[in-house]
Amino acid sequence: MLCSLLFASVALVLAPAATGAVPSATITSQRTTGSSLVGASRRIEAAGCHRSAPAAGSPSVLPVRIVRLGKGAVALVGVCIEGAGPFPFVIDSGSALSVVDAQLSRRFHLRQVAAPEKAAGIACSTTVVPEQVSSWSLGGLTLKPQVVLSASVPNLDASQPLAGVIGSDVLSRFGSVRIDYRARTMSLGTTESASPTKSGVLQGPTSAPTPAQFVAGVRVDAALTVVSRQGGVGVFAPIRSDSAGTHPFIVDTGAEVSMVSPLLARSLHLVAAKQRIALPAAFGCPVNLSQVYSGHWALGSASLEPQLIARLPASRLTADGLLGSDVLSRFGAVVIDYRGARMLLESG
Repeated sequence: MLCSLLFASVALVLAPAATGAVPSATITSQRTTGSSLVGASRRIEAAGCHRSAPAAGSPSVLPVRIVRLGKGAVALVGVCIEGAGPFPFVIDSGSALSVVDAQLSRRFHLRQVAAPEKAAGIACSTTVVPEQVSSWSLGGLTLKPQVVLSASVPNLDASQPLAGVIGSDVLSRFGSVRIDYRARTMSLGTTESASPTKSGVLQGPTSAPTPAQFVAGVRVDAALTVVSRQGGVGVFAPIRSDSAGTHPFIVDTGAEVSMVSPLLARSLHLVAAKQRIALPAAFGCPVNLSQVYSGHWALGSASLEPQLIARLPASRLTADGLLGSDVLSRFGAVVIDYRGARMLLESG
C-alpha cells in the first residue's frame, strides 16, 4: 500500500464533491499490440543517468520494471537526482504528490521550503517535509524542478526497496500516461508542461485529444474526474454497484489491491469474507485488512470481474475506495489521460 494511503490527508484535500453528474464508461472492441505503439513513438532505452529531451509530437516510451504483488502489479521506473542513480521509484497515480525517501533527501541535501506537516496513514501517521528538487530525471527524461515530499518510503517487500514515488503531480504534466504491463513500458503523451497554478476540477471527457497511439486496442473508455489543488493532482473513476448510484474511487496504479471504504461497504451490504490481507507497512505500522466480496460492480457501464476487495478501516480518506493494480493490470495496459479526463483500458 503506497502513497494514496500513506498520505490520506492529501486525498482528503483532493476528494471531489459527491454531488451532480458522475462520468461513465463504455466498452469498445478494437485490438492492437504493444509493439505497434512503440514503433510509432520514441523509445528511450535505459542508460543509467544519461538524460535526453523528449521528441516533439510523439509519445516517449520509457522502460519500467513490473513487480507482481499478489494479484496486483506495480511499475517501477529509474529516477536520477543530480546525475546520480537511477533509484527505483514507483509509478503511483493514486499519490497526489511525489515523494523522495528521507534517506535520499539527506544524501542530496534537498532544501526544505516549508514547515513539516502531518500525514495520516491507515494505522498511524508521520511527518512529511516539503523540499525542493532542482535536478532530476525520469527514465532518462529531464524533469522540471519542483517541490516534493520527503518521508520514509516503505519497501514493496523484503527484496524490493523503494527510493520514492512518482505521483500524479508529475504524470499529469505530460498530459497522459500509458502503462503497458505486458511490454514493461510507460509512455508519456507529450512534452512536460508547467504545473497548474490554479485549483480546479475537470469533469471528463473533455475535448482535449488523447494521443492516437494510445486509443487503439481499447476495451473500456471511462470518463474521469481530475482534481488539482495545492500542487497535488487526484484522479477519480466512477464505480457502480448493483445498487443505484456511482461512487468515486481513486485510480491507484500504486495500490496492490482495490479497496472500499467501510461506510460504502455497509451501505451496499457487501458480504464479508473470512480471508484477511496483509499489506506492506505504512510508516512502519503493519496493515492487516478484512475483505469483502465486490458482487457485481462496474467502471461506469463496463462490468468488472467480481472479486475480493479490501475494506479500509475508519480513516480520513474521503473517497469511496481505490481502484488498484489488481484490476488495472488485468487489462494489459492502462491509459490515464489527465487533460482529456478519461481512462482507457485495453484487452488483457
